[in-house]
Amino acid sequence: MINCYRDNEGYRRVDPNGLPPLIATFLEEDVQSGPSGCQELLNTIEEIENGRRLQWSGTYNAHAVTIRPDGVVIENLWSDSFGVAHLPLEVFRGCLKAWAAFFSS
Repeated sequence: MINCYRDNEGYRRVDPNGLPPLIATFLEEDVQSGPSGCQELLNTIEEIENGRRLQWSGTYNAHAVTIRPDGVVIENLWSDSFGVAHLPLEVFRGCLKAWAAFFSS
């Protein structure tokens, strides 16, 4: 799972800890709002898991995200050099919860 920390200048950062690096840049650059942005995505995951939505796609400042029953895809909008991250729903959920908790601590 990810590790959340503050860098030397006090900015919130994410160490992907073996997960695709795009999860770190997505959280740092696009889910800056912390708990509220995380909760919206967590609600979307729940809707998909419960069959109320087939999938969801969103475009943020630097990334595009697609959530489907079979997992989450994160793509950087500005450079193909970052590749594409594929994460299971449960892993993505855990990352969102960790990022939200970090804002609350």
